[in-house]
Amino acid sequence: MLGVAEFRAIFVANIVSMLGSVVAAVALTVLVYQQTRSPALAASVMALSFLPYLIGGALLGAAADRLPARRVLVCCDLASAALVGCMVIPGVPLPGLLALLFAIGLIAPVYQGVRSAVLPEVLPPGPHYVLGRALMRMVAQSAQVVGYGVGGLLLAALSPRGALVADAMSFAASGLVLRFGTAARPGSATRRGSMARDSLAGLRKVFAHRPTRRILLFSWLVPACVVAPEALAAPYATHIGQPARAAGFLLMGLPIGTVAADIIAARMLTSRVQRRIIVPAALLSFAPLAAFAGRPGLVLAVGLLAVAGLGHAWAAGMDGLLIDTAPSGLRNRALALAGAGIMFTQGAGFALWGIAGQWLPVTAVIPLAATAGVLAATLLRPRRPARLT
Repeated sequence: MLGVAEFRAIFVANIVSMLGSVVAAVALTVLVYQQTRSPALAASVMALSFLPYLIGGALLGAAADRLPARRVLVCCDLASAALVGCMVIPGVPLPGLLALLFAIGLIAPVYQGVRSAVLPEVLPPGPHYVLGRALMRMVAQSAQVVGYGVGGLLLAALSPRGALVADAMSFAASGLVLRFGTAARPGSATRRGSMARDSLAGLRKVFAHRPTRRILLFSWLVPACVVAPEALAAPYATHIGQPARAAGFLLMGLPIGTVAADIIAARMLTSRVQRRIIVPAALLSFAPLAAFAGRPGLVLAVGLLAVAGLGHAWAAGMDGLLIDTAPSGLRNRALALAGAGIMFTQGAGFALWGIAGQWLPVTAVIPLAATAGVLAATLLRPRRPARLT
């Protein structure tokens, strides 16, 4: 995959911007806490980063069809760099910081939607496309493991604003890589009416196509249930007698398993096998979570989460299935909606299981999430595909 020049540029740009974004999340959380001394407001930084995906995905999804892809990607990176740069200005009040974060969040689903739509043109649908998508997911998961460590190191050497400067530079670097590393492509649809109206019309059409709707709902609800142990990492660490900082080890479990799953499923399994294991792999994601009812210790809990992450092998089959199932005129909209939806539903999952943890023991909430995930995976299992690649 990395032998394809355009994919290589997209891949490198993704690594740079993802690491920058994770570092910025750490830095901004610290900056907000320094200004307010409020854990709730500091936590709102992470929550606010998910909400714009719902708005941007619904009202700006048409950008994947209407606008030239390279221009959109570069402009999104440069606009994000400018907004992060504004956060660095001394004296910006807390509402201003949160407004800037929200604006960056509105840009993210447009960027990801356009990138998702252009990827099948860079890597033709089939095994190469599935592997390319797996590599992109590996970047996102690895950024969670590496990025938080890098953020901690940067904050040890720099102020939070210094780390935000590094993030702004990462967005600018990503834009340069995409500008000179990808080909110019015109918008693929005639511009008609407002962007918001066109986006909502496309959303309705995608959801009206039942097979595509099932794939999207499966791809959103299964991860929303899997995130329960991450949402409750700190309370669970305390519950088993560990310091709250041990939550960092728990947060590494799922990403480690997910990276391994992507390597195995995308590189070693045929398209037919990838699709046949979608439901069994999803169920594997939830079986280890049921064991949390027995209060496993820290080492065992991390191991269970790594095994749960292996269940993410279902995503490789879903990637190819969505390409084959979505009607050709709606493919770009479906791809954009898939990315925006998974980010929002994961954020909603964090909130839902976090709220449940306020009322129920964490050793009950995590198995409860596993039960909900099993139901979602079973009821929304994809139909037999029309064709296999």
